[in-house]
Amino acid sequence: MKPTEAQRRRHIIDSTIAVLVRDGVEGTSLSRVAGEAGVAKGIICYYFSSKDGLYDAVLASVRERMVNAVLADAEALDDPWQRICTFVTAHLRYVRRHRAGLLALRHLAATRAGGSEVSDHLAVWREQKAWLAATLTEGQESGAFRSFDTVVVATAISGALESGLLQWAHNPALDLDRYARQLLDLFEPGICEALDERRFA
Repeated sequence: MKPTEAQRRRHIIDSTIAVLVRDGVEGTSLSRVAGEAGVAKGIICYYFSSKDGLYDAVLASVRERMVNAVLADAEALDDPWQRICTFVTAHLRYVRRHRAGLLALRHLAATRAGGSEVSDHLAVWREQKAWLAATLTEGQESGAFRSFDTVVVATAISGALESGLLQWAHNPALDLDRYARQLLDLFEPGICEALDERRFA
């Protein structure tokens, strides 16, 4: 795809997100998206075939942007606990800066909108949980973490993150930085093997 086509495709996706946040899934139509994007309705059909295809593209785009942004900083670190801390804080920082994408994702997930087999509304949370489980396993293998079921703990962290984001979606005044700190303080004693040494090193 040529750069100009990729840019236009991204613009249409961003315009769809804006319409979804403003009007919800029921109020979103190709005509409204075209008006928001400032393009002909036929242009949208050219790139996405249908409204369901457009929703699939929105889901994939939001997921890809979120995962890439959140993991970039975390994967650059060697210490497994610091990687998890960075993952949690980066995740909340990203969604705070990209509120519209999160709300659009929730609108689509709530209505199961999208028409193809790639309409995976829960993929971003599944990928998140898999990364956490792998990092927890790595920490156990290095001796930095206690013995526990990594899938259970990864599910708990991921669930706590999702719960916080759901609260924030309804109440933008929620302090996500404080939420992240308290979440990490809650999980650290149950995960880290040598907690005292880590804090006072």
